[in-house]
Amino acid sequence: MTSSLVSIIVPVYNVEHYIHRAVDSLLNQTYSYLDIILVDDGSPDKCPQICDEYAHKDNRIRVIHKSNGGLSDARNAGLDIAKGEYITFLDSDDYLSLNAIETFVKIIKEQKVDIVCSGLNIINSDGYIYDYKKGESSIKISGQEAVKLLLKDVFPYNFSPSKFYKRELFTDIRFPYGRIYEDLATTYLVMNKANSVFCMKECLYYYERGREGNITSELNSTKAAWSYYCGCLNSKEHIAFCQRFPIYTEMLPTLNHTLYIWAKLCIETAIKLGREEYKTYCLKIKNLLQDINTPIPIKLKIIIKFNKIYYYLFPILR
Repeated sequence: MTSSLVSIIVPVYNVEHYIHRAVDSLLNQTYSYLDIILVDDGSPDKCPQICDEYAHKDNRIRVIHKSNGGLSDARNAGLDIAKGEYITFLDSDDYLSLNAIETFVKIIKEQKVDIVCSGLNIINSDGYIYDYKKGESSIKISGQEAVKLLLKDVFPYNFSPSKFYKRELFTDIRFPYGRIYEDLATTYLVMNKANSVFCMKECLYYYERGREGNITSELNSTKAAWSYYCGCLNSKEHIAFCQRFPIYTEMLPTLNHTLYIWAKLCIETAIKLGREEYKTYCLKIKNLLQDINTPIPIKLKIIIKFNKIYYYLFPILR
């Protein structure tokens, strides 16, 4: 039986201490029919040269060199040239179990599904690995059931990596340029197009949580307010999506609460950046809420309306 080509899209930026581990985990896969796409997103370190060296050694590797556009832009560049029947994503500071692709291909064909989801092994800052993001058992569900789980933020979760897709699902879907939490903006749309999804309890993806500069660490930086505002944008889109499809209207109370959490985090983080940043984000959120046809939590209305008072009271309220 002819093997199916699998495209693996790897955005690369400022990870010269991790990239060998990531790429080697692909080259050493037990499944060898691979289309490995390394997207150098204008990396300022030695990653561009490292990518080219790998491409010269193995003809399964293709390299894209582009100016820096962020994770979404890099993934989109890979999607635009992917040749495989199937697609998966690997962030370049993470890595895969050596049998991951073989397992994905076997399950997607045997179970006759459109997407396979793996659990995640988390690597914390001291190198300890634990299987955190996973389900209790393996299960086959509909794409619509999977969407509901994603919107509840439970397994199989919104991570674009750790999942194995039929490439056709991305025909008209791309990641939003410049947005943080771009997975939240995209994965549910892909799941909604799937007839069926297999969620496996095994963890085949290794996620590096401790690296300085990744999304988790940036939540303690000045980028945090923008990160949380991106969460607000995603929640707004989730609400609009669920209002269009009656099967998802049951999710609206949960999504309204999620929007409130993101907005509160954004506002309270902006306070720490100073008065002007705080005013800017209050206005952004106020405008965003005006575009949403859904009840706004009263606590959030009060924070927005009395933002000047909240700004000065927040250090006391904490």
